[in-house]
Amino acid sequence: MYPEALTLLLLDFLFIITGLLFFALYYDMKKKFPSRVCALMVAIPVILLCMLFSYEITEGVYADLRRIPFFLASLYFGPLVSIILVAVIVLFRFLFIGPELIHLVIFNYLFAFLVISMISKRFAQYSLKWKLVIMIILCTYMSLFNLSFGEMYDPKTKFAEYMLLLIVPLAASIIAILCAEMIRNLIMLKRKEQQLDKLNMVGQLAASISHEVRNPLTSSKGFLQLIREEKDIELQRQFIELSLVGIEQATGVIEDYLTFTDSMPDEPVAIDVRLAVMEVAKDLEAFSLEQKVKVNLVLEEGVLVRGQPRSFSQCMMNMMRNSIDSMPAGGTLTVKVEKKEKVIISICDTGVGMTKDQIRRFGEPFFTIKDESTGLGVMAAHIIVHAMKGNITVKSEPNKGTTIYIELNHGIA
Repeated sequence: MYPEALTLLLLDFLFIITGLLFFALYYDMKKKFPSRVCALMVAIPVILLCMLFSYEITEGVYADLRRIPFFLASLYFGPLVSIILVAVIVLFRFLFIGPELIHLVIFNYLFAFLVISMISKRFAQYSLKWKLVIMIILCTYMSLFNLSFGEMYDPKTKFAEYMLLLIVPLAASIIAILCAEMIRNLIMLKRKEQQLDKLNMVGQLAASISHEVRNPLTSSKGFLQLIREEKDIELQRQFIELSLVGIEQATGVIEDYLTFTDSMPDEPVAIDVRLAVMEVAKDLEAFSLEQKVKVNLVLEEGVLVRGQPRSFSQCMMNMMRNSIDSMPAGGTLTVKVEKKEKVIISICDTGVGMTKDQIRRFGEPFFTIKDESTGLGVMAAHIIVHAMKGNITVKSEPNKGTTIYIELNHGIA
């Protein structure tokens, strides 16, 4: 008896632990707390498996751990889940074992349901000590109820067997509630961490916006004020030009932020990569000459991707400008477009390069290796590429340059 009963009860316990781990996996994937429907979808199969692998004490009386998933789901998710599980347990009991002594099962679980319905609303607020006490009382009551009727129908059952069938479920219930609390606490801590991350992100965004937009607007305001006092037409024209530059800088920052929420607003269309890269290179021509950077374009014809033309151009602009910025002493920027199994766009510079840690953080918000930058341009490029179902990889070494590979799907339907 001992090996068989112990094996079956331990197998039931394995099913329970697996069900608890599913809740942790569910939160990790869905990023939300499990619902009542989720609780039922886990508890019902676990209860069924526990009943299928139960130990028969005597005719009509069985020992298993079905009560533990019933208690856990009922206490954490409320009376509605509890009464549904009562109906499920009674139905399974009738289908797999038969009507014998089923009235005792109904009485046993309905009494447990009445107790649980009174405490389940406040159960989550109780301390771990009181949760353990409640679980121990419920499990002991149900075990004694089952064993007492086992003794009534088969008085030959040994006392040692009763102790085994009482102690094992009790120990399993204690471990189960400890595991459930550990998983619940981890979920709550992760939720708080995510909320703090969001608040921290909002704070950084607000600080970055105020800094990046205020500076060019302040300079523009100063030049405009000078225009009112300046009588020299040529100086007025220069002040106007400088004011427009500041306004364009502020507009560029705002456009980068808008990319985060609207990277693919409309139905994607076919984009000719060669033409898009050539237009971006033309827009950057003056800037690259100023930085003493030679731009080489190696572009295959007829290469199409699907996306938003404006967003794609913005992505290439951010990446290419970032590469040019990485060559303060001048250098060569090579942009190559190849048509393989996927469209491969490589942006190679001969700049300062990056360390392994910098490569790992490439694309993170507010991370940059430049003195005067927010890192939002590269982040915006990452968002655009991912919205196009593409991928970005980086290869770099300090003082040897950096190569960025953008991998996109072909745009031909």
